[in-house]
Amino acid sequence: MYRHDYILRLIQRLGAALLSLRDKILRRQQDDVAVRTEIGEIARQAGLDLEVARSLQPQQLLMWLAPVGEPDPAKLWLMAELLYLEGLHAHASGAAGWRADFERALAILTHVPHDWRPDPAFPTAGQRLAEIRALLDPASE
Repeated sequence: MYRHDYILRLIQRLGAALLSLRDKILRRQQDDVAVRTEIGEIARQAGLDLEVARSLQPQQLLMWLAPVGEPDPAKLWLMAELLYLEGLHAHASGAAGWRADFERALAILTHVPHDWRPDPAFPTAGQRLAEIRALLDPASE
């Protein structure tokens, strides 16, 4: 419970930064180094390791994020959101790896209740799933 509350407070505190970062990526208003630095800093503050997450196969992620007991939706959502932002940034800049980041985010979000979100300012897990699926659809490119 303590960890869940901590991550929820962290998301709420950094919520504006997460939303702003997404907007900057979509408008291409921030350089690669700044985006990666900001995403990495948010992950570090939450105690999440993006490099480890990006090295795992999508099916291994949940076991790594929740080795015992029920997975914490806040922790899962935040890791998925960070991977989504990494993928969105790579997709927008034409860099490789965006598809793998989206697939990892998708694998995590399927274990978060569809109506769950950390704050009303964010889309629900189900809405983010739909967005990622649309980005992964070759017909949408």
